[in-house]
Amino acid sequence: MMWDWSGTKAAPPPVKQREEEAFDARNQGVTPVRRDVRPMPIYRDPRQFKTLPPTAPVQPYAPQPYAPQPPQPYAPQQPYASQPPQPYAPQQYAPQQPYAPQPYAPQPYAPQPYAPQPYAPVPVQQPYAPVQQQPYAPVPVQQQPYAPVPVQQQPYAPVPIQQPQPYAPQPQPMPTETAENDKSLWEWQFTQLNLPNMELIEVSYVRLDPSWLSELRKAFKRTRRDFLKYVGYHHSNELVSAGLTDDDIRQVKKGNAPENFNVHIKIPFDYGGTNSFSNLVLVQTHPYHTEIHRFIDMQTLSAPSLKPMKLYLPSPPGKVYIPGETEISTGGTSRHDRSVYAGFLESTFEMIEQRSMMGR
Repeated sequence: MMWDWSGTKAAPPPVKQREEEAFDARNQGVTPVRRDVRPMPIYRDPRQFKTLPPTAPVQPYAPQPYAPQPPQPYAPQQPYASQPPQPYAPQQYAPQQPYAPQPYAPQPYAPQPYAPQPYAPVPVQQPYAPVQQQPYAPVPVQQQPYAPVPVQQQPYAPVPIQQPQPYAPQPQPMPTETAENDKSLWEWQFTQLNLPNMELIEVSYVRLDPSWLSELRKAFKRTRRDFLKYVGYHHSNELVSAGLTDDDIRQVKKGNAPENFNVHIKIPFDYGGTNSFSNLVLVQTHPYHTEIHRFIDMQTLSAPSLKPMKLYLPSPPGKVYIPGETEISTGGTSRHDRSVYAGFLESTFEMIEQRSMMGR
């Protein structure tokens, strides 16, 4: 289709030759389109269409003109060749056996002697006599007159609620010589362990209410996180002396215990311990924390059914346990260690410690 430029005032675009268009397209990076490309016809199998495809034009019916066929020359058929008849071969006949009826032999009959049965007369039924029903006579019920029982209400007396008091049983009287021998035995056993810079303390068993003991253990999870933050900002020099790296100290300041370190409760809750920061210490898990609990298990497993009244515990000093003999300060004094720059004040940690104490 050519565009008609006769109705416009603009001049028609110049017609470029084929070589010029190819040159311009080659410079512009576009492959010129061939003008002599012819569409490839698509051949379809007509057997897959039961009717004409929708795109096929409908051809009108055009009758073909009659063209008589020329007569074909007569070609006589081939003569019929009959088959010769086959000779008849009769089959051999086998005659059947003649019928021979079997003679009838009746069985002899032995008559039974007749024995008449004695006559038994049929009993005559008695005439029907209806039973006379007795008239219904209800039994009188004697009801007692209703007499309400007076209820005497007791005056309301509120029961006073008794607060559970911690039970502190008196220690059983023990001979002085036996107690001294036990203490000497455990002191000697303590010297065999590899726990330097620790002292052996003696504590007594305190019987606590199970619900209160459960509350103390739940509060320890929160106190443990606050204690690690307190140690990270106020005892960084001790953490460095214990062998912690800068990455480990940053984890402690976030409230997370570094690898192979754990928070140890110096005095257990069953023996009067609390969640106070003074009762907690950051100690290396292996081998020191493991050795401490192994020494405690040696005393508690001797009587598994009950807790011993006296217990000897290894007590690490300070907030961070340092196994070597290193003199350290009470807290960080450098600018990096000051808690004020990190958003924590000393009064904040004192409030956290008081909130985590027993009875708060």
